Amino acid sequence: MSTDRVLFLLARPPIPQDTGAKIRSWNILRGFAERYEVDVLSYSEPGTALDGGSKNVQSWAEAAKEVGVRRVEEVPNESLVHPTSAPHFVAAVLQGLPVSVMKYRRRVFSGAFRKMLSQGYELLHVETLHLAGELKALKGKDRPFVTLNAHNVECQIADRMCEIEPSPLRRTALSLHARNMRRFEREAFAASDAVLAVSREDCRQIDALCDVAGRAFLVENGVDDSYFMPGEFSEENPDEVVFVGSMDWLPNIDGVVRFAEDILPRIRERRPATHLTVVGRRPHPEILALHAPDRGVTVTGTVDDVRPYVRRAGVVAVPLRFGGGTRLKILEAFSMSKAVVSTSLGCEGILCRDGDHLMVRDDAESFARACLEIMEDPQCRKKLGIKGRELALARYAWPSVIERMHAEIDRRRNGVGHGF
Repeated sequence: MSTDRVLFLLARPPIPQDTGAKIRSWNILRGFAERYEVDVLSYSEPGTALDGGSKNVQSWAEAAKEVGVRRVEEVPNESLVHPTSAPHFVAAVLQGLPVSVMKYRRRVFSGAFRKMLSQGYELLHVETLHLAGELKALKGKDRPFVTLNAHNVECQIADRMCEIEPSPLRRTALSLHARNMRRFEREAFAASDAVLAVSREDCRQIDALCDVAGRAFLVENGVDDSYFMPGEFSEENPDEVVFVGSMDWLPNIDGVVRFAEDILPRIRERRPATHLTVVGRRPHPEILALHAPDRGVTVTGTVDDVRPYVRRAGVVAVPLRFGGGTRLKILEAFSMSKAVVSTSLGCEGILCRDGDHLMVRDDAESFARACLEIMEDPQCRKKLGIKGRELALARYAWPSVIERMHAEIDRRRNGVGHGF
């Protein structure tokens, strides 16, 4: 282990791992803790501060220390459990900030950050863009080497949301948010020494935003291939379609509603027994309204383990129309040898081929036909599953992803140019 010290900033504890962002954050934190002496500063939801005796947070602190983290400090933030409000939006517009950043601007956190920073660290890792405003506190020659994890290019997501938003009022609001996010991202990327991006396309966009070639480098999303294991092929129900994801995230909400309203009815015309199971935490009211098992849709809400739902599905559907980054849900399905149908955007950033590892379809009719083809052809399901698992093992197992991350950070800190 290196004797270098790292201050690691988190927007919230990455346990329980019930979102793709938390899974990525946890594995990157583990990777840093394997290599360096790591102290963590994180926001927490109200009532779950480490000194409050909360079982969930205590288990997070213990888990962090078990993987080598030296110290965990938390700042409670009541805003994390509340949806964005109109006053939040107005305040964001007046300050020229993206509305999604407002929840993470607290004086007490900034004070704790400056206090910890004064103790001396060789490296500062900011695990989410939403905390990048703290980088303004860095001054002088003794500033640490700064890495920023870009889970997405957020202004791109806002732009894509604008393109499909039918309401003029909401489209105007999204346009303001996109403008402010673009400015915020540009400043955050420019203030970092290196930006971890989840895809090559994100790397290109980040470099273009901050006008610095090579500022971003590739740290792909990964998968725990020993946890997401294939089941018995006989366990599958070919008429079962599953969607897995956080159901309070707009791209997922839009994708599921679109599937249920535009794609599922086309499939059920030919296979009336087809059933969609939507698995994910905090279902939005639009998602809850879809729950109708007698009409082929079940919404589970939070589950302890997504694997049984994925294991019995004949098709894993990823019908996303906007968003960014890469989809952990696809990598997990690949690792479990499942047949996937995705939009082009849904599998963006993953080195997969249409017809080989999955099927890629963008309009409702062709997406439905691809699902039907997989349902009706066991050999097609098996072939896609085998190829997907091979790809997950060869490229996306977390240890190899983290090893490439360390190698690139070493090169940059030592001034040896940029890889990847």
